[in-house]
Order: sequence, then structure tokens, then C-alpha cells
Amino acid sequence: MALAHHEATVRTKLVNLVEIVVQRSYRRKDREYVRAARAVDSDDLRGLLEAAARSDNPWARRHAGYVLWLLDHPEVPNTRHIWQTWLAAPKE
Repeated sequence: MALAHHEATVRTKLVNLVEIVVQRSYRRKDREYVRAARAVDSDDLRGLLEAAARSDNPWARRHAGYVLWLLDHPEVPNTRHIWQTWLAAPKE
């Protein structure tokens, strides 16, 4: 699923899926959607994530912020340790 160079329809569906995941309460394995986000990284996806990161929903703010941070740092692996470290770090 998380492969680069998807056709437009599949890319749109993956972008929408990532948006849905960051909007809901965290569920086990939600961090796995970072792979999909990295595969379909685009201005559209980042715009949706930035909106979620500014929303009134604390789950969406946290999760979207994490995904955006990982998109900005592709060299960083998406591990449980990184997630916990990111959560504990002070935010701007």
C-alpha cells in the first residue's frame, strides 16, 4: 500500500485515509499510517495535516503534528520509541 508513484485515484484515497486516521482517537498500529503518508507526501496532504494540527481535537493535533514532523524528517524511523520521545518533547 505505501509505495510511491500511485495513480491519482489511489493517492487521493490514501491521503483521505491518512486524514481520517489522524482525526480519530489513537488506536494500536495507527503509527503505521506514516508509511502511507510518506508515500503520498504532497502539498494537499500537508495542508490537511496542518489543519488537523490546528484543530480543537487534541488527538488530531497530536497525531497530525507527529506525522508532519516525520514528513519533515524522512531519515527518522517511525518507531514506538520515536513516538514516545516526540510526545514528551516540548512543542512550539
